[in-house]
Amino acid sequence: MSSSKFEEVVNKIVSDCPPGELREIYDDLIKITSESSKNTILDAIENYNVQNCIPIDVDGTSIIISKYNKEGSKFFDPIHSVIFSVDHLGHRGLDIEPYEFTHAKLDKQQLKRLHDQLREYLAQNFPGDVTFAVYPVPGETSKISIIIVSTKYNPNNFWNGHWKSSYIYDLDTKELTGHISTQVHYYEDGNVSFQSGKEIVQNNVDDIVSTIKDVEASFENELDFSFSDLNEKQFKALRRRLPVTRSKINWGKAIGSYRLGKNAAEGK
Repeated sequence: MSSSKFEEVVNKIVSDCPPGELREIYDDLIKITSESSKNTILDAIENYNVQNCIPIDVDGTSIIISKYNKEGSKFFDPIHSVIFSVDHLGHRGLDIEPYEFTHAKLDKQQLKRLHDQLREYLAQNFPGDVTFAVYPVPGETSKISIIIVSTKYNPNNFWNGHWKSSYIYDLDTKELTGHISTQVHYYEDGNVSFQSGKEIVQNNVDDIVSTIKDVEASFENELDFSFSDLNEKQFKALRRRLPVTRSKINWGKAIGSYRLGKNAAEGK
């Protein structure tokens, strides 16, 4: 296999990694390909972390890394005034230094006000481990990015869940666009992955946080409805396919105990 094809395969495997399971993927790839492939695998993990806005521990503070706060090989955070390198496998910040935020149109206080409003909203509505960020959009002086990441990892019970919502707000047009995504992975005596997402477009937005709260509440309600539909219709449609396993499922009220997708809504 050529080196470019090998890199493509590794990137595909890592990009499909379920939430909270990067270490296991790394260990398995090293066993299969040997230590000589370590740098290729770590490069793929870096891409995964940036694309999925994974939180990094920077001296005890959880900071999201993304394409919006990448500066060369390092990442910065304007609210905490730091710039740092990243151990992408260990999710730790390294070589941490002070950072002076400068922007043609935004100042740190504007970002901090929005940051504080988001903190209040998230504290009331997200029961999982939640990290959020407000970053300027590179090359777009009127736009800011807002990222929310919430995780619930429960490997002892063989499931992990991840919520990510990412928005762009244009200060000039007052347009809010973004995407909400969720992923839950169950792997006890099987391998089930649930993924859902929604594109967001809101015009004439004056109160950014209230709008985010409304669209995320709407998305959560849609998830609740889809889980009910999954229980009442989709699972029952599998009835005739399941006897191959020679095991029966109680399709009555006990179906809720199977928990497929239930924790996705609870993780929000």
